[in-house]
Amino acid sequence: MTFEGKENMSGRLERPLTPVFVHSTHHSIELEWEHVRAQDKSRPEHRRMFDESGAAHSGSLIYLHKRDKKSGAVWESVYSGSAMSCKVENLKANTQYEFRIQCKSNVNGGERSEWSPILQAGTAAEPMTGETVYKAIAMPGKDYLEKLLAILGPEHPLLEHPDKDGNLPLMHACAKLDLAKVELLINAGAQVNNSVSPRKTALMVAASTGFNKACIMLLEHGADVYHRDQNDVSILHHAINSKNFETVSVIVRQLNENKELEMNREVGIHRWTPLYRAVIHDCNKETIELLLNHGANAQCEDASSHTTALQMAVIRGNLNTTQLLVTHGADTRILTKGGGKSLQQLVISTQKTDLINYVNSLVNMPKSQ
Repeated sequence: MTFEGKENMSGRLERPLTPVFVHSTHHSIELEWEHVRAQDKSRPEHRRMFDESGAAHSGSLIYLHKRDKKSGAVWESVYSGSAMSCKVENLKANTQYEFRIQCKSNVNGGERSEWSPILQAGTAAEPMTGETVYKAIAMPGKDYLEKLLAILGPEHPLLEHPDKDGNLPLMHACAKLDLAKVELLINAGAQVNNSVSPRKTALMVAASTGFNKACIMLLEHGADVYHRDQNDVSILHHAINSKNFETVSVIVRQLNENKELEMNREVGIHRWTPLYRAVIHDCNKETIELLLNHGANAQCEDASSHTTALQMAVIRGNLNTTQLLVTHGADTRILTKGGGKSLQQLVISTQKTDLINYVNSLVNMPKSQ
């Protein structure tokens, strides 16, 4: 590369060449301009920016500006100094930028060159990670996820990449209550029964959020309705946590094998059955009735306190649940283990007249067989 040795008579430094592209990532672009030093050597010594050792004279600077090519933004200063390169960071992924440089010496109060010709350079596309998939699921609409899945291709490993809490992409879609995204992920090859450390599945997430349409779709694609998490909590228990009748109904009607066992599966330190959990959560009349009609034992109790489901329904002031449990054979004469209280004593604190009258009417009821 050669340069004119003749002194510029205009009073300005010669225009530098375009900065040179070195390397880019999805968030940075590295440039160099070694040609500025070579160009400087062609000047008379008294007008040079650098001494013989290559060190910059005091007041000699190189300015680097950038702008986003797409947006037509104004030029922005990103570097000033005497180095021969710069790594511009914190850039947007997959974006084209324009760069230019200008030189300034300490001669004549600070001569400046014209701006160099513009260099166009772009950042790389953002690398695909699990976070990329989670972001696509979180975005409104399905277009972004649809495009991403088309790029990834079928059964891509990122579809089974868990986040820090052990949630897989399919679980994220269920938690967002987005049926279209659940369907997209299943069709792309997401495994409906996959789980990681908590042994939680997408069906559990859908059930616990009351997302009955997703439950139906997952079950149609082979989701295991008998799966239990690391705490031995079943899908039915998760569904009851949602307090959503349609969701509980979907799960109950899928139970064919060992149905009685599943309807009365005790979990946790208190050994709650699905029915007891439903009583604790004040589930609606339809849910309680559904469980009882499908084999739930009305006489279930908390293993720690030995409070029966009927006693708990009374304590919680729930007339409908109390009536259903009595109708299905719950023993009305059992006293509480803690203080030996009858139902009639327990109901007083509720201050609910209808419930008090009903419970008091049970005094002369024959003992359940």
